[in-house]
Amino acid sequence: MSESSPVAANGAELMSVTEAAIMLRLSRMTILRRIKDESNPWPGGRSGRKYLLNRAFVTALAAEFGSGRNVVAEDFAAAWMARSTPEAVAS
Repeated sequence: MSESSPVAANGAELMSVTEAAIMLRLSRMTILRRIKDESNPWPGGRSGRKYLLNRAFVTALAAEFGSGRNVVAEDFAAAWMARSTPEAVAS
């Protein structure tokens, strides 16, 4: 984890694709595909050439992966986005 994480204008803490990939044990390319997926994107966005994700989302998804339950990441993302306030989602 980086010492100083970027923060969105709305106060949401962000993390890099590399940090998310390490935490979720997925490839960077998988993370990038999920962010760019127009039908069901993960909460994140682009700043210049760098993609960033909402840290709260990634942490919650990692906890679900670690719970031992079968998790469909796309369904989890849709549910998380639906229950999160716009202020909690970094876009």
